[in-house]
Amino acid sequence: MNTAPGHGPAPNAEEVVRLWPLAPRRSTAERAVGLLLALDGPDALDYPLGSRNRRLLAVHRAVVGRPVQAHVGCPVCSTDNEFTLPVGRMAELPPAKVGAVARLLVDGVALTFRLPVLADLTRFGGRPPAGSLHALASDTCLEPPIPHLGPDDLDRLADAWEALDPAGSMRVHLSCAGCEHDIAADADPAAFVARDLDLLVEGLLREIDVIARGYGWSEEAILRLPAERRHRYVELLTEGRSQTRRLMGA
Repeated sequence: MNTAPGHGPAPNAEEVVRLWPLAPRRSTAERAVGLLLALDGPDALDYPLGSRNRRLLAVHRAVVGRPVQAHVGCPVCSTDNEFTLPVGRMAELPPAKVGAVARLLVDGVALTFRLPVLADLTRFGGRPPAGSLHALASDTCLEPPIPHLGPDDLDRLADAWEALDPAGSMRVHLSCAGCEHDIAADADPAAFVARDLDLLVEGLLREIDVIARGYGWSEEAILRLPAERRHRYVELLTEGRSQTRRLMGA
């Protein structure tokens, strides 16, 4: 099992436009998996969650270049709390070891589970299943048949997986800005990275649309332009259209 992300360079913004799946009906986690497959090929399906998170955050750092902002609702007063994902803290966590397994004693039976990888999670929309953890446990058990696992057993298994792959999950603790209630929230980096990539790609596509309409250039030619020149062409075209409207209205 490959537990480390590909060592290829992070894509630039123009490459992300070509690779980012434009399929709003697919979940953000599914589109994140699609991007990793486009970047790293089939090996991405062998990534455990920690490798997925590290790779996506590296892409975000390269093309977005600002901290990852996240939101969590307060369970007491419903205030929407914004916070910055502790990306640096996650980068310091050790990666999962190749062949790492979790061992669990259930009703006197010793069970062994491998770490879940993206190939396992594709059937659950690309992210850990909230209500189907038993199904994921069945998929990853190396010594079937697996007995029925109760809630406590599943919690112990989830804790064991987290210990083996600490970068696979991110729990943040904060005080609610509205009522000061202490909040412990699980944050999925893929969701927030996908949100920012959506915004980035949408902005670039709008620039391409403006320039292509104005000059008739191809998408490929426009994407080869340095970002500053692309922005300036959009400004020139926008200013020209504003002047035309003023003249026509005069």
